Order: sequence, then structure tokens, then C-alpha cells
Amino acid sequence: MNWKKSTPNALLPIYGLVLSFFLIQCQHDGLIVANLKPVCYDTEIAPIFLNKCSSCHDQNKSSGGIGLYDYNSILKSVTPYNSEKSKSYLSITGKGFAQLMPPAGALSENDRILIRVWIDQGAKNTICYIPPDDNIDNGGGIPVTKSGDAVCFKRDILPVLLSSCGTAGCHDQNSRKDGYVITSYASVMTNMVKAGQPNSSRLYTIVANNNMPPSPYAKLTQATKDSIYNWIKNGALDGVCASSCDTATLVTYQNQISSLMTRNCTSCHSGSNAQKGIALDTYAGVKTYLDNGKLLSAVKGTSIQMPPGYSISSCEMRQLELWKANGAKQN
Repeated sequence: MNWKKSTPNALLPIYGLVLSFFLIQCQHDGLIVANLKPVCYDTEIAPIFLNKCSSCHDQNKSSGGIGLYDYNSILKSVTPYNSEKSKSYLSITGKGFAQLMPPAGALSENDRILIRVWIDQGAKNTICYIPPDDNIDNGGGIPVTKSGDAVCFKRDILPVLLSSCGTAGCHDQNSRKDGYVITSYASVMTNMVKAGQPNSSRLYTIVANNNMPPSPYAKLTQATKDSIYNWIKNGALDGVCASSCDTATLVTYQNQISSLMTRNCTSCHSGSNAQKGIALDTYAGVKTYLDNGKLLSAVKGTSIQMPPGYSISSCEMRQLELWKANGAKQN
């Protein structure tokens, strides 16, 4: 068959586009994904599922028996190294399912390709670093907000949540006040956070309005609220950042200890209603309990474990020890 003679000239461009499309598809199908740059789960794949899928496929509402709210649940709908046998991939491409997912609108071609390549590369739980912006000196390779401030869940968000929210009688595993558990990334993401949408995330709106923590507990500082906002805005990832803990320079209250107290202690120990009368929201208060030995004893778990439910990092412990050894200077 003479294709050119049997095809009207006016339709040649259209047929050319269609042919190009199929050629591109064939080329894509023949790609050796092992030769491509690895697709990163926590910065490229997790945000797609959390933003586009988890509202219908969370821990409480796994539509179709499929959960898509964290790595382990996503992996159950995936056959590593074989996207064509993976339920989650087939659902977003409309293959083998009556309805294309998400029902509110198909994923972009870029998102579908990322998921396909990620699966065909083994669907690994990779944690990656975002290259630093050329105009931001952040020490290299840690995820940053648009303002240049690094915000990571385990380092910056979780300690605050554990000391301010996930405590006995409130939102720990046993108390579950109002049905909320705030003790881990998975529990926070279940029904409190919409990745990329801080103003639609209960975790942020309730602290932004000063409704939590309840009186007489100290409200979160504006800097802490901003960190929660930025963390959610940037995808609410369970990422890993380089520790901001510094023991190389002179440790002072102003430079290191004040923020350490804010992250771990002042939600319970501040103001006139400080628990057991122990206030740790001022230099004088912290120094008093450092000097009498009660602060180090508590954080080391020698007398009573503080903060309750978890321990501060070994680096933070070392900061307190160095601060005391060097005279507990304020500035």
C-alpha cells in the first residue's frame, strides 16, 4: 500500500503526529531503566501518592482494599521490577480497571512515568537529598524551604510533636484523645496532614489558631508553627536531614540550649503553670536545674525520663554537658 498516495495531504501532519506518538511509546517501552538515574521514593514518588491518592486510600479508608499512605502500604500494590503487574500503576494508566485513577483527574504524564520507572527500578524506599539552590548556602544537599530554612520531620517536627502533643492523656498510643495519635510519621499522616496543603491540614491549622496545645500548656512558638507550615508545604516528607546539632563551637544558652529547650521541654515546663513548678523557658530557669543536677538526670533517664516517651539525641545531651562544663554561659 502506498501510504502517501492513499492519505490526503491535509491529513499528513496528523498521521505524522500519531506515528511519532507510537514510536515514542515503543522507545519508552524498550528503555532499560537500570541505565536511568534512580527515581527517589521520598522526594519524587511519595509526594505523588500523598497528594493525589491518600485521601481515598489512607489507613482508615483504603478504597478497593488498596492503601497508599506510606511506603509499606504502597508496596503492597506494587510488584517490584514489573510495573505492568503492579495494581497501582495499572490503575493510574486505566489498564485492567473500570475507572482511571485518581477519579478526580488523571495523573500527569510525568507523574505516571516517574511511578513506572520507580517500580521497574525495584520500587525501593530511597531517601534522597535535594541539591541546594545556587543562591542558598545551606551546607549542601539538605531539603530546604523557599526561605532557605531546612525542615526535616525527624529532626525538627517530631520532637516538638512528641513533647507537646503525643503525651499521656493527650495523643499518645493509649490516650488517642479525639481519635488522634501524634507519635510517629505514619500516625501524623493518617488524618492530620494533606501534603503540600498546610492550610487544609489539621496539624497546622489547630496550632496556628493556638487551639493546641490546650491551656495550661505553652503554645508553640511562631518559629515552630512556621516550621510545621514549611514542612507540609514542601511535601510533608519523612526525609532525613543532616543534624543541626553543633558541639564544635562554644555552646551557649542563646545559640543552642534555648532552641533545644523549645523543641523538647517548654511545652510542659513554661510560665506560671509549668508542670511541677519547673519552668524551663528562661535562661535563669534552665540554669537553676542544670546547676542542681536535675536537668541532666532527667534527660539521661537517671531519675525520671524526660521528655516523656523519648530521649533527646546524644548530640543534644553532649551540648548540655559542654554548656555546664564551660560555665553555662548565656550568650
